[in-house]
Formats: sequence, structure tokens, C-alpha cells
Amino acid sequence: MLKRRDFLKAAAGTSVAAGTSVGAVAGAVTASASTGSAATLTVEETESGISVDNGPVQLTVSKTSPGRLVALTFNGQDLLGGGRGNFDMNNSREGDPGPLPPAQNRYEIRRGADFVDIAFRYSPTDGGPFWLERHHIVRAGEPGIHLATVFDHTADLHGFRSAQHRYVFYLDPQLFTHVSVEDDPIGDAWRADAALQPTPEELAAGPVVMDATHDLAGVATGYARRYYTKYDWATYMKDHVVHGWYGATHGIWAVTPNLEAFSGGPVRQDLTLHQTTSRPVLLVEPHATHYGSPPVRVAAGDTWQKTYGPYFVYFSEGNDPAQARADALRYADVDVHAGFYDRVALPGWEPTSRRSTVRGTVRIPGTGRMDGAVAVLSDDGVDVQDSALGYNYWADTDAGGSFTLRHVRPGTYRLTVYRPGVWGEYVRDGVVVGARRDLDLGRLTWIPRHNGRTVFQIGTPNRTSVEFRRGQEYRQYGTWSFFAGDFPDGVVYTAGRSTDEDWNYLQFDRIDGVDQAPWRIVFDLDDAPRAGSTATLTVALAAWAMDTARDIPPYPSNLTIRVNGEPFVWVFQPDDTRGATYRSSCGGRTFRREFRFDAALLHPEGNEIVLRLNENAPDEVATQAAYDAIRLELD
Repeated sequence: MLKRRDFLKAAAGTSVAAGTSVGAVAGAVTASASTGSAATLTVEETESGISVDNGPVQLTVSKTSPGRLVALTFNGQDLLGGGRGNFDMNNSREGDPGPLPPAQNRYEIRRGADFVDIAFRYSPTDGGPFWLERHHIVRAGEPGIHLATVFDHTADLHGFRSAQHRYVFYLDPQLFTHVSVEDDPIGDAWRADAALQPTPEELAAGPVVMDATHDLAGVATGYARRYYTKYDWATYMKDHVVHGWYGATHGIWAVTPNLEAFSGGPVRQDLTLHQTTSRPVLLVEPHATHYGSPPVRVAAGDTWQKTYGPYFVYFSEGNDPAQARADALRYADVDVHAGFYDRVALPGWEPTSRRSTVRGTVRIPGTGRMDGAVAVLSDDGVDVQDSALGYNYWADTDAGGSFTLRHVRPGTYRLTVYRPGVWGEYVRDGVVVGARRDLDLGRLTWIPRHNGRTVFQIGTPNRTSVEFRRGQEYRQYGTWSFFAGDFPDGVVYTAGRSTDEDWNYLQFDRIDGVDQAPWRIVFDLDDAPRAGSTATLTVALAAWAMDTARDIPPYPSNLTIRVNGEPFVWVFQPDDTRGATYRSSCGGRTFRREFRFDAALLHPEGNEIVLRLNENAPDEVATQAAYDAIRLELD
């Protein structure tokens, strides 16, 4: 636990200039830059701001708008063009407010041998009852800056809920015209062809059809798609390390190899960058609930500390975007900056010397190869997708099922292993990782869940609905408009004859305000069920989501399943829904449930399962379901 005096304390061996009043501070440090060349690092403080010059980069952080980046220049080129850079967050109080300490907002300028850290520290507030630090870190001679945020909630403070926090760059629209985000590992590849973004003026000319979504039909633009939405540029976090904006002469790239603090683990997806009606936006977003990741929730009486970052933002120069991205990727390795971060020694940062490596081998009996599986360490006792309070680490297994997780902080974790095509996960709680004590978990046996012989299965359990009709096209607004043409008679899936193309990637509650017919599965049995046998219908949802960006209504929603007329009702609370599918997704927060019933309910022929969304729910409730997979078994 970080004590308050440690939280505010500057790292040992650095010089500090701190205050709430104005005082000029200037100095220079000659240091060895990351390239090995000598560089000069200068700091100047004025009444309104703190400026740092490391050679290629000059920046100014405001004191009148505390912690806001108001100037940023790279090799003489202004990157903001009147824009800004700032941390923002979306927090709310939970429970009754408690007494708050006197405001102690302050700033410090820490200078090490080769770096300057501008730290703004904020006292708890009613809506944000925690101590907060925000850092801009500049290293001598380096073509970029480092960003970090530190939270500290002490037991004497009331509770809170945080839905989002991030760093946002608002950039020069004349300088930055194209984007670079890798295509998702699933679905159609389209992003390279859509790299040229609409200008702010073009975007403003297109009618708004949803939040942050414009219809560009009839607008003279070079953008490759009819609809522009920031949600199309979201991506999965598992293998993501770099995204950026570029133009004819310069680029700016968010490089995040260290995703240990990102909430939601490898299954999370979230926003990266987008155009707006005023200027381009680049995001570094370690925590958000857009696609179903849970909020950070801390109750009164609980202690919680977490350090997000540092994350590196790289600046490039030249007219070759492929080379610029390749140069940014050189920083996409934890080891590149690990030693530097050890020396910066932010509160809550775990030095490399105390981190460990965790190894193991997971096998499924009867399965030859295990490549494609993913091993994750995350919050102990918590579903991997709900990991938010602590840190998480993940790695692919090799064909033999072996995995290696590096740079793991000391702590107690849940180990989860999942693999597309396999129902459920391997889960082991209470994995204790010591400081500087590499851990070999040995051979782990994963027995996937089975409930008898499979009568039928629709889809593949992979946490998405990408394999179904239109699933490859999920990163676009308005896929509901295809549904009537694709399924003029509704969705009727005949087991043994239908394919994945006969199942849409989303089930819609309503389209243009019109209630949609339920979906049907029809099937026969090879033989009549034996007396006393049990049937198990497993329904895995890749997402259960609101159909618009409006506020989630305070009513439960439901999926009603009728097996030969017998109803089974799956109820979802308002906080379960989120907005993954209207945000250009074929997955989000996943759900899985088994419905067990007497197999005497089934007939040798002519069985029917009916799936209806929100039966008898209030009109304000309207959702979309993305099915991961459905399986019927008989014991």
C-alpha cells in the first residue's frame, strides 16, 4: 500500500521544484539520450506554464489550466496547431459523500540525470474521491514524451465509480490527414484503404446519424466509406501496440507495449483515434467501458492504488508513413523503456528488479495442438474480462501449450486460458507471484465442459459473432439496414442443413422502431431421448448491448428462450448491457449460461427453439444480441 507521504514524495536522487505560487525555475542537464548521443535538457517556468526542451521536442504544460499541454513542437514543427493535450476522465460518487481533506493541489518538476517529470497532483473531490497524479515525462534527446496517471484511494474517503480515463491529443488538422491502425485479427481488412480521413469541414457537412457518426453521402470527400464513426477505429487490445496520425511531413504515434494496467485484459477492445468536426484526436485510453469492460469501483473504507503507464508517444518526420510506423514499432517492446521507467520511479511503479516471469504448459486431453490459446494473469477471483482494479498479463501458447508471461508484478492472480473453438476456459485462482521469484506452474490439465453428446451446435465459441452473416463487416455503422434483404422470412436455422450464413451476426430487438420477429431453430433427434435423461442448452453471447447511444434505462432486459413452448427467461440488469454492438462491434462483454431440462420435452422430430429479445419489457428497453455459439447436448 502506498502511504500518503510516499505518494507525494519525489523519487530519490532527483531535484524538485514545487509550489502553488509562481516562481521561475530554469536549468539544464546534459545527459546521454536513448540513441547514445549527448543532449541538453532545459526547463523554464513562467507565471502561466512549465516548458521543457530536450532538443527535438519542446512542450509547455499550463499552470492556469493545470496539467494541460498547450504547446508541442517537434523539430521546429508545431503539432497542435492551436489544439491541446490533456487527461480527462468520467467519474461519479458512489454512496454518501464523506469528509474531504483540505485541497492540496500542487505541481512538481522532478529532474533526473536525463529526464524531466512535470507532475500535477490533485486532492480528492466529491466526484473524484482519490489523490491523483498526472505526469508528462521528457527524456533527453528522445523523439517523444511519456504519459502516466497515478490513483490513490485511501480508506478514509467515500466511494466512487470511474467509467473512463484517458489522455487526448487534439491535433493540427492541416498537418495530420491520415491514420494508421492495424486491422482487427478478425473480419474484413479495410483500414489501409480508408487511411485518408475526412476533413473537419467535410465531417461537419455530413448529418449526424448517431453520436460521433456522420453520413457523408453527397459530401465531396476522399474518405472511402459512406459513414464516418469513431467506433470503426476501435481495435482489440490483445496484440495492439501502435496507432497514429500522419500527414505529408510528420506523424504522431501512441506506443503502448506495457498494457498491464489496461482494464479488461486481452479480450477488451476500445477507441484509438478519430476525426472530429474541429480537429484530429489521438487517444491513449487505458480504461473505458465502451465495449462492456466494467467500471473501476471502489467503496468507502477500501484502499486502492494503481499506476497507469508510463506510455510513450512517438513523433516522426518524413513522408513515408510505412517507415514512420516501423520506427514507432521499434519502441513497442517493454524492454526498450523498462530501465528508464525504473529510474523515473513513479509512485506505484514496480521496478524491473522485483518483477518475475510466470511459465506453464496447458493441455486438453485428446487435443493434439494448443496453438491459438491465450494465457492471462488478471485480478484474482474475477472473470478475466472484468479485471479492472489490478494488473494483467497475457501471452499466446505455442503448439505444445507452453506459455511465458514476463515482467509480472508481485501479487496474487487468477490464471485464465481460453482458446477459440473450445467451450469455457481453464481457470485457476490464487496464483501467487513473488518479487524476483520466477514461477513455473508446471503442466496444467484443462477439461472443457461437456454435458453429453452434442445434438447440434451453431457457431464457434470464440467470444465473437464474426463467423455469421455480415459478421466480417461488423466495423461499420448501419448493418441493421441489410437485415431485411438478407433474411426476408426472418431467421430460421435448420440443424444439420443450415450453415453459419443462415444466422445473422446480430439479432435486433427493433429496426427503425419496428419490433422484429423472434429467431427459430428447428431440429430432429436421431432417437427418442431415453427416460430420465437431461438436455442442456448452452447459450454463449458475444455481446448483449443497447441499440443506441442513449442512456441505459433503469429496467432489466431479457432473452426469452422457448423449447417446444417451454419458456426459459434469461434476465440482464441495466449495467450488463453497455453499447458494444452499436459501436461497430461483433463482440463485447460476453455471457454464457446453461439451461438444463428434462429431455422428455423433446420429440424425435419437429423440435423448435424460439429466441425472442425483451419479451414483456418496457418500450424503453431495446437491445441487440450477438451470439457467440449455441449448443444442445443430451446426457
